[in-house]
Amino acid sequence: MSGEPFCKSCTASVRLTKKEMDQLMVEYGEKDGKSLVGTGEYFRRVNQCMQCPDLLYETTCKYSGMLVQYISRFQNKSCPHPAGTKWS
Repeated sequence: MSGEPFCKSCTASVRLTKKEMDQLMVEYGEKDGKSLVGTGEYFRRVNQCMQCPDLLYETTCKYSGMLVQYISRFQNKSCPHPAGTKWS
């Protein structure tokens, strides 16, 4: 094993390249017709996540298990932090 952290529910690495993240958005987000936030809001959310002490591997939310660069794009999602959303 290379020492690379892996997702608990699959065998994929939790560290993704920009190309891999873009591919996820096309395959699972935009094709489903889910409403996306604007660019400014997206970067604001991701910035909040990057400052959170509960961010794992610089990619994954401890509470949702989701990749923050992915979940931050959707209007219908919110920060799942138990003390309250950090995206407000």
